[in-house]
Amino acid sequence: MANMRVLLVTSVRDEGPYLLEWIAHHRAAGVTDFLVYSNDCEDGTDAILNALDRAGIVTHVPQQREGGKSVQWQALKSAWKHPLRKVADWVLVSDVDEFLNIHAEGHDLSGLLAALPGDVDGVVIPWRLFGSNDRIEIEDLATTQQFTRAIPPDVQFPVAASFFKTLFRTSGPFNMLGVHRPRQKAEDKHGLPKLVDGAGRAFPEAFLRNEKRLSLWGMPPGRALVEMNHYSVRSAAAFLVKTGRGLPNRTSKQVDLGYWVERNYNQVEDRSIDVMRPGTEVELQALLQVPDVADLHLKAVGWHKARFAQMLRDADNHQLLTEILSAGGSVALSKSLQQQLVKWYQLTQGAS
Repeated sequence: MANMRVLLVTSVRDEGPYLLEWIAHHRAAGVTDFLVYSNDCEDGTDAILNALDRAGIVTHVPQQREGGKSVQWQALKSAWKHPLRKVADWVLVSDVDEFLNIHAEGHDLSGLLAALPGDVDGVVIPWRLFGSNDRIEIEDLATTQQFTRAIPPDVQFPVAASFFKTLFRTSGPFNMLGVHRPRQKAEDKHGLPKLVDGAGRAFPEAFLRNEKRLSLWGMPPGRALVEMNHYSVRSAAAFLVKTGRGLPNRTSKQVDLGYWVERNYNQVEDRSIDVMRPGTEVELQALLQVPDVADLHLKAVGWHKARFAQMLRDADNHQLLTEILSAGGSVALSKSLQQQLVKWYQLTQGAS
């Protein structure tokens, strides 16, 4: 696996304070190539990416919104045709608030793939929702060190707790990137992909056949080898700034109190990702030595702090901040109530 190429594809907007740690973490984990699309940046994220591109660390593609399709989907369509995707052995689509947490021996991608059956086409990596950890301010500190409390590992409800990302082999029966799983070629001509969960267990055909299924609800938790730490709220101040940015793949879904309640779980302390931190630190220090990068990073942090202060002058933003702080952290519901809520949800979808 010495010459294995792993491509990480992402679409970013105003992620300046968090970008370097995320790149460093995944470089240390064994990602060899980064294809980063940026759009509508105000905090200097695009300038950081330009500096890293000049240094050969990432490939930065500035992007303009076109039509009604989400900007992330436009990026994924472009990325599928990109030369980096064509030479990659494995591909992962991930956001800057998602960190691979590899438990396999070596805590890197080589160890993870070595632990999987040799003929797999992909590994489905379950999300783990991490909350705000009662942090209010935006601080120039590592995401994985600030936010160490999460939802219990066996909880799969609300639905966001059951989502996943997929690391897949480019030689598999796929013909397009997806936010959570790749699009599949026709089964009658190419067969079904061989996918395993985060514990290395094969999925049933019903899951393989339904490429639109994005939830692991009802399946045994598979996290023994790998999971995806998802820091989708961060601090209260960072969350407020995020509400002004919106989501890259959902133009209709609001980042609001409901989003906070759905994802701000702080019930269980989990520092398992700390074992990957030494490698991240080495890579982070190397990134900070790239010309202009350290200064641009600090400017981005300053922009986010100033943006938060500016947003607080608006009464609606102040009300939202009051609401999320009053709501605090969410608590996982009992399994019986989770099941009942799923049944009620199925009624809304016309399911029996």
